[in-house]
Amino acid sequence: MTLFGLAFYLTLINWSIVSLVFLSCKKKGRFDFIFTYWGLGIVIMAWSAMLIEALVDGPSLNKRQLISNILVSLWGIRLSIYLFYRNFWVKEDPRYINLQKEIGNEGGFMIYRSIFLYRGLLQLIVIAPIISLNFLPGPNSLNIFDYLGFIIFICGYLIETRSDRELREFKKQLKNKSKVLKSGLWQYCRHPNYFGDTLQWWGLYIIACSAVGGAWSFYGPLFLTWIFLKKSINTVEERLVIQRPGYSEYIKSTNKLLPSFRKDQIKIFARLHYLFPHKLLTFIAGYFSRSKIPFLKNFLINIFCFLYKPNLSEAKRVNLKEYNSFNDFFTRSLKPEARIIDSSETKVISPVDGTITSFGKIELGELIQAKKIKYRLEDLVEDKGLEKLFKEGSYITIYLAPFDYHRIHFPMDGTIKGTKHFPGSLYSVNKSSLKTITSLYTKNERTLVHVQSNKFSYSLISVGASMVGSIIPFWKKDKIDNKEKISSIWNEGPPSDQIRVKKGQELGYFQMGSTVILLFPSSIKLNNNFLSEFKAVKLGEVLIDLLH
Repeated sequence: MTLFGLAFYLTLINWSIVSLVFLSCKKKGRFDFIFTYWGLGIVIMAWSAMLIEALVDGPSLNKRQLISNILVSLWGIRLSIYLFYRNFWVKEDPRYINLQKEIGNEGGFMIYRSIFLYRGLLQLIVIAPIISLNFLPGPNSLNIFDYLGFIIFICGYLIETRSDRELREFKKQLKNKSKVLKSGLWQYCRHPNYFGDTLQWWGLYIIACSAVGGAWSFYGPLFLTWIFLKKSINTVEERLVIQRPGYSEYIKSTNKLLPSFRKDQIKIFARLHYLFPHKLLTFIAGYFSRSKIPFLKNFLINIFCFLYKPNLSEAKRVNLKEYNSFNDFFTRSLKPEARIIDSSETKVISPVDGTITSFGKIELGELIQAKKIKYRLEDLVEDKGLEKLFKEGSYITIYLAPFDYHRIHFPMDGTIKGTKHFPGSLYSVNKSSLKTITSLYTKNERTLVHVQSNKFSYSLISVGASMVGSIIPFWKKDKIDNKEKISSIWNEGPPSDQIRVKKGQELGYFQMGSTVILLFPSSIKLNNNFLSEFKAVKLGEVLIDLLH
């Protein structure tokens, strides 16, 4: 059976049941009960897809297929029961009452067409990952994507279930009739139930990606997310603004769908960061970023451009379709004229595009990570010689945001004297993590290049982070293995004919964003004329003038 054939039969089945639901609603005079069929209808289609495939192509029950259908059933049956009991004890939704008044008694077919059949079509779109899983379930053995998708689904299920329960308990109390729920999960976003719903379907999509050709079904959860953001939430909030006086202020202080955290909540959230499977998530992110499937890599690139709006006019390749993968786009090279390199022998330039997060003198062998949080030089370099050299020296820390140019260059001419690789964790290096996770830079994977210039020696440290996991020097085509203490190739450094480097020459690149730390000896003095906290800098821009 073809995919379109399967979709056709599922449409017939669903629209037949929808028609029966319509007749039942019409008899009862309550058209809003179509809400209760949303989850149940998707459950029916999921199991129907598996049954149709078994009847046409022969029984071939697959673990992934069975698990995904069970998860959908868990989601759909709970949702339908919840919506049934929520609507059963209250008056019909005002929207349906007003619609009936507008079209009159003869408008039944219009309601059937515009609401019931329309919802049946939406169900078919949203269920795309499940159709994919039942049509091409893939190998029977489960892989890392199945487990990740399962975890995300369960998290979404728990969030939606809890938020629904909190809302139900809140509405039970008469004193809350005109009040706004701002506690529990509802303090983090205005619609945590919708957020939980989207998580579940993105989790199912990740499971679908582990099957053969399942990546095409991304439009299902994407469409559902769009429906929530542009339709459902707006409709609900138009009514709540009128019914609940404080809701307008609630809108101003809280995100619509994605959770946000106040300063007092950030610390808790950041500490939970310890529990995240950083390397697993980074591996998965790397898998997708390296994918050369045209529609997938184009989708990721366009989403990234929409969110971060990078300056593409500086890139050598302006046409996004010319990039082989998202990673190829992320590590894009710039036009030669895009950055001006100060060639003066007395000027130390910025090795990257980024933001200066901290700088200053290394006092008592300690560097500042964030306000009131320090880390030790000896833990950063793990080398007695370098520790002695930089103990009374200075440092500059530059953070590379996702939208920044992600190639690293040498800040001064010189000769490479040593290279090191330090395997480690992949914690996020955002502001909340820096303020919460002690010695973050020394815990994460990092590389160190030590260079002797004509005037002084310096070290450049590249720190990995969540979703990074790939630091590639110019003399090595593949990423450094994060499992080994010191990669033999990295330890050897570049060939002897490549150890002489020029200012502005490319050192390597991050396959995703992170941080660069520059270490200087005591003979180098930092100047506030060039440096300031949270200052944005570009590759080639002067950081230190040796004459000042």
